[in-house]
Amino acid sequence: MTRSTASNPSAQPTIESLMVRFLANRSDAATAAVETGESEVEPHEVAAGFRVDPRAAWLDATAQLTTGGNAPPPAAQLPTEWATLVAQPAAAFAVPMAAGHFPQRVKDLQPLLAKFDPAELRPSGTQEPTPSFAGLRCWIAKNGSSNPAVAAGIARTLGDFDTADALLSAIGTANDRAATLWARGRCADALAAWDTATETPAVLFNRGMARLFLGQLADAKPALQKAIDAIPETSGWSALAKLYLAVAEIHG
Repeated sequence: MTRSTASNPSAQPTIESLMVRFLANRSDAATAAVETGESEVEPHEVAAGFRVDPRAAWLDATAQLTTGGNAPPPAAQLPTEWATLVAQPAAAFAVPMAAGHFPQRVKDLQPLLAKFDPAELRPSGTQEPTPSFAGLRCWIAKNGSSNPAVAAGIARTLGDFDTADALLSAIGTANDRAATLWARGRCADALAAWDTATETPAVLFNRGMARLFLGQLADAKPALQKAIDAIPETSGWSALAKLYLAVAEIHG
């Protein structure tokens, strides 16, 4: 039975409130969630209406928070096929905060809230590169020298890990290189790299995210709280950090 937190402030947040809190930041699904007025909400029912705004996803993927504060301003025109990429139906769950990544990839909250199996939800490194997207891969090739971190992040999202490594070999930050380790399924190595990296909002986020999906729920909580304190409320990454913290609290 879902209980309201209004009468019991110490109770865990309801699934409905978590859905609205996360989706409201960057989608039009929150309005539908609020209008239902139901106390019992199946996560997939709301997520079915979750349509990602490509421009919002691009801003989160190119924000200074994820690029070390020295990235060029976001392009006025979105990369070719970017909107198609963010509209992909396949959801991700353990998304590192890094240049070229966008928090809106976490679309299906059912596995996070109802049944949480970290080993099933973190990257295995066995996935094949995403087919097609020739236009987006062309954008990566053209912009790799001027914006390698963002280009590498998009390449990671497409599963082109060798391309990401090549782009980051010269000037990629420790955070971005660790994100590639994570995507390759070398999750413990990625966490070790984040633990020794200079603290930034993205690194703080990733220390908590990695611990959550490595099953270290108690240790994930303070790391995620530090990330929440460091990331502006207006960022989609703030909403995702709060969602991850709620998952740790519910299952930990």
